[in-house]
Amino acid sequence: MNAKPPLALTIAGSDPSGGAGIQEDLKVFTELGVHGLSVIVTITVQSSFGMRYSKAVDPALVSEQINCLLEDRPPAAAKTGLLTTEALSAIIKFLKKVSFPVVVDPIFESGSGLLLASPQMIELYRKEVIPRAVLITPNIPEVEALLDITIVDNRSLEGAARSLLDLGAQAVLIKGGHLKEDQVVDLYFTRTDARRFVKPRRGFREVHGTGCALSAAITAYLARGSSLSDAVASAEAYVDRKLADLLYAGEGTPIINHLK
Repeated sequence: MNAKPPLALTIAGSDPSGGAGIQEDLKVFTELGVHGLSVIVTITVQSSFGMRYSKAVDPALVSEQINCLLEDRPPAAAKTGLLTTEALSAIIKFLKKVSFPVVVDPIFESGSGLLLASPQMIELYRKEVIPRAVLITPNIPEVEALLDITIVDNRSLEGAARSLLDLGAQAVLIKGGHLKEDQVVDLYFTRTDARRFVKPRRGFREVHGTGCALSAAITAYLARGSSLSDAVASAEAYVDRKLADLLYAGEGTPIINHLK
């Protein structure tokens, strides 16, 4: 009898351009040797030029998707991406009842600047979602929204990470790419560990879907049995390798290349 592959679940939005969201998560899972399960929370209208708008899936349908999958063979790890205020009650119920690790990638704004989170949603993240995640992976604007602060340079990252732990997070990976500095610094931080992933800033301005790819890679490595710190380090190295060869699938922003 053939051995069953590890399973990883993504709960996120659908990106019809194929560069982010559910589509990107499943590509990463497959490339890293994990079978991907998916629950679609919102349908987006977007291309390589950016997102125009999104439409929430009925919360009852989100719950039914999750419950149906959990009645089968449960995943070894999961992640959340783009969520909706309407679906958060279903996601919180999911987080309360599962024992496998869940990586939370809070997405409050599209790369093209479309606002995707209400104040109510951000407050629910603070009180109900973050304390139940094994890891949260916010970028700089998302950290600022969660903590109501302004971050101007890398020296502020550790203090922000401590404040996120005070919200109940078990571990934090702050993605520093939005800062206007020569080096990109991602900070992994827990109560007992701190590690900075420092990379030179590349020549391109923006790549669509890198945050999704990073959180999906962490989830895949967790599903394969890695410790959290090892999963983060492996995922950081994976995304850094992928950024060396981008794919211009459309006429706008490039994406990660999974074709080779």
